[in-house]
Amino acid sequence: MNRFRLSILLASLVAAPVAQAADEEDHAAHHSRAQQQETAAAQDDKAAEMKMEKMQEKMKKMQEQMEKIHSAKDPAERQHLMKEHMQSMREGMKMMGGRGSGTKGGDMMAARTAKDQADSMTDAGDGMGMCTMMMKKHKSVESRMDMLQQMMEQMMEHEAAEQKIERGN
Repeated sequence: MNRFRLSILLASLVAAPVAQAADEEDHAAHHSRAQQQETAAAQDDKAAEMKMEKMQEKMKKMQEQMEKIHSAKDPAERQHLMKEHMQSMREGMKMMGGRGSGTKGGDMMAARTAKDQADSMTDAGDGMGMCTMMMKKHKSVESRMDMLQQMMEQMMEHEAAEQKIERGN
């Protein structure tokens, strides 16, 4: 009987560290997945921020070009500036559409975002991760809408300048 108890005691002493190591590996895997998601989210945020800064620089350039158009006296110079402004607007629109909306890449991005949201909900438990992510998305969408509005204002101003040139004013 004592040998039986002794063998059970020895088996449990040997098994305990093995079980604890397995739990630690599972726990480490969970944390590494969460850390990978956080790192990926931080990189996405940084890339989006850099893109927004470039777009703001582009908008500033377009506004400066429009000021030059209004102050130009020579019709040939004004026409040249109008072409440059139109090119800047095209580049700006291309930058704004860079997420691939309506394209296969955009669909893949949307699927990845949906997966990230689902992962965040399961990892967060109480929904705080999801709330934070949604607030970031809202801010991003709001910034893009502001840029689109500025782009529309540039297009309207460009159209008005073209009409002014056509009238010879």
